[in-house]
Formats: sequence, structure tokens, C-alpha cells
Amino acid sequence: MALELSEVKRQLQDHLQEGLLLVVGTGLSIAEGIPGMWPLGEHLKKVIPPQLASAPDPAWDDVVKALDAGDHLEAAMGKTNLKSTTVDAIVEATAQLILEKELEVFAQVISGAKTLPFTTFVKHLFKGGKKFHLITPNYDRLVELATEAAGIGVDTRFAGNLFGHSDPKRSADAHRESYMAGKNAAFRPMANLCVYKPHGSLDWFDVGGKVVRCPINTGKTPIIITPGASKYRESFRWAFDDQRTSGNRGVANSTRLMFMGYGFNDDHLEQHLCPDLKLTKPSVIMTRTLSDNARKAIANSGGVQVIALSAVSESDLRTRVTTSSGDEIIVDEQLWHLDGFNKGVI
Repeated sequence: MALELSEVKRQLQDHLQEGLLLVVGTGLSIAEGIPGMWPLGEHLKKVIPPQLASAPDPAWDDVVKALDAGDHLEAAMGKTNLKSTTVDAIVEATAQLILEKELEVFAQVISGAKTLPFTTFVKHLFKGGKKFHLITPNYDRLVELATEAAGIGVDTRFAGNLFGHSDPKRSADAHRESYMAGKNAAFRPMANLCVYKPHGSLDWFDVGGKVVRCPINTGKTPIIITPGASKYRESFRWAFDDQRTSGNRGVANSTRLMFMGYGFNDDHLEQHLCPDLKLTKPSVIMTRTLSDNARKAIANSGGVQVIALSAVSESDLRTRVTTSSGDEIIVDEQLWHLDGFNKGVI
């Protein structure tokens, strides 16, 4: 039976229900002007060498050679061991670049000039439930901004606004309300999105050896895991492991998955999301370009409903709908883009 667009849209609509876990990759941020891995790599090639003048690092030359040979940033930096001073420079330059672009988006949203597509999406999503979970390797806070702009709470797993301490229980409790069940007081969840950030965030900082969440840019370098940043992975392993472990628990408890702008290139995340690049839960994949690993995940997941929405090509922005059963159609809508998905599906 040929794949029908009306049936695809019905399945996509049915997918947006309680039990869904979202996985948001860099593609969603890139759509809003946040630099992805390629422009970040080009930026680092310009700004890192001057910072190595007093402490040369031959390993950085190897990274540049790999980038020039066509490797993506994660692959290039994963092949070498950089000095700690080089790692510091990379983390600082990465944070500064992303923060600069992030602030431009924040300004547009706060001024009322822009509504992020994710805001529209979560408003609809939360019609189907009170609590959803999201995992993102992104350092920026666009997901958090968009969710709060929709009037929905964000469970960051930190307690406190200006000097937040890691306290998952207090953070979760802040999104519950009391009510009377007969003569007894009880609690129920208020609408909230629990966000796990296993690679860190632009508002995480080292304060006396502890991770503190602060939304104000003080000029201090945040705690993020960039490709090759092994020092930060070791120094704050407990913080990153908590985010990853809790996110994995969210995956285990979910009934379905939805990937937005995610390239399936994070070995640690995929150990639980799709071991051996095989999806075991009904899944939707939305991305401009399907990576090789994404294609493998679709091909390996026969018997499980997987719907992938991607652009036909770089120049043809119609949507190619691909399923794990091998069906495929091309439709004259940009359903792979969140804005187009909002207009065409919800």
C-alpha cells in the first residue's frame, strides 16, 4: 500500500502524546542562527593559534589538518590529545561565539519581535500531558527560553535562579501544586519540561569546585564539554554523569522518541537511545539532512514505526518522508523544519 500524506500526518499527530521524549540536536539551534560544528571549526582555526603563541601545541596543528581534509570538528578533535591550555582556549572561544549569537535571539524574543517555533510546538505538545522530558547536547538555552515563553515551566534540575545549586528533587518539586483530594492534601504536576544537558550549558559555572547555574553573563567561562575537552569531562564528571544518567532514565521510561535536528553522532547518548543504531521505540526524526548514522538507524529499525522527515536536497526544500518499512514519498511542504511542521501537522 502506497504511503499517503494524510496517514503520515495522522501518525505524526498521534506521536505527540504523554510518554514522548524529545532529543534536540544542533540543527534546531542552527535554524535560529546559532553556529553549528562547521562554522565553529572555522572560527576556532582563526582564534586559537594566537592564543597558543606562548604555549605551542603541536596537537592543534593535527586538528587543523584534519579539518582541512574534510573531517567534522568532533572527529578532528577526537583524534588527538590537546594540552589543557589549548582545551581552555577552545572552551572559552566556543562559549563566547555561541553566547554572542544566543543573545541576539534572546533580544528578538524578549522584544516581542520573534516567536520561536519551539514555543508554538510545546504549546501544542502540552495539550497531551503535564510533563515531558528532553535531552540536548546543545550548550545554548533556546529550548528553555522557548518553553518558558509558552508559559510552561522548565525543570533544569537546579534549585535557585541566580545562584542555582544542583538539586533535582527541589527542582522537580517546584513544578508541583497542592490540591485537596477529599479531606487530604495531595500533589499533582504542573506543566513542565525536564531538560537534561549532558554536555553542559552556557549558564553552568565552577564556583569553588561546585557547578552553579547562573543566567547572568559575568564574563566567566562556563562549564561545557566541547570536542576534545577531556579536562572538563574529568573535573566535573559527577555533574555530567548525573545529567546523562537521569536522561537515560527518561529514555527508559519513555514510550516514544522524537529527534529534532539531531545527527546521531554522539556515541554516549546513542548507547541508550538506539544501541547499535537500532531504534526500539516508535520514533520521528526531523532534520534538514539525514546523516549516514541516521540512515543506518532507520534501516536497522524494521518492525518499529520510524518516520523520518528531511529535505529532498540542499536546493530542493520539499520534504522526503522515509519510513523504517522502506516506504518513501516526497511532499510539497517543509515538514522537516519545525516551523513547517507546526503549520502542516499540528
